[in-house]
This record gives sequence, C-alpha cells and structure tokens, in this order.
Amino acid sequence: MTRQGVFDRNGERLGYVEGDRLYDVEGVQTGLLRDGVIYDLKETRRWLLDGHALTDLQGAVVGYLGDGIRDDV
Repeated sequence: MTRQGVFDRNGERLGYVEGDRLYDVEGVQTGLLRDGVIYDLKETRRWLLDGHALTDLQGAVVGYLGDGIRDDV
C-alpha cells in the first residue's frame, strides 16, 4: 500500500494518507479521502486536494501531500 505524508506550508509533517484513510503523526485515524476531498470522521468536508496541493474549502493552500512511499516492497 502507498503512504503519502501530509505537510503544512512550512514543511512540518501533519500526518499521512494511506489508501483512503488520513492519520495524524501518532497513527490515529482522523479522516477519509474520497474523490479529492478529505473528510473528518464525522463526514464533514475538511480539505480539498488539487494535485498534491492541500487546500481549505475556499481554495487557499494550507499544505501538500508528499510523494508516495510503498511499504509492501
């Protein structure tokens, strides 16, 4: 499975995406990724993906996804 780091605009790691799930840096699931939208666990839209850019719901860039790393190799 591929894992991608989630970083803020300053490069600080916020967590990671693995498959369709979002985790914080401690490995606790905090959301879901569906059709370019990240939802929290209550199904509320939280962020949008535009390529590797992570934006808020108004389109302002708040961070990015790093390159994918396969952990099943």
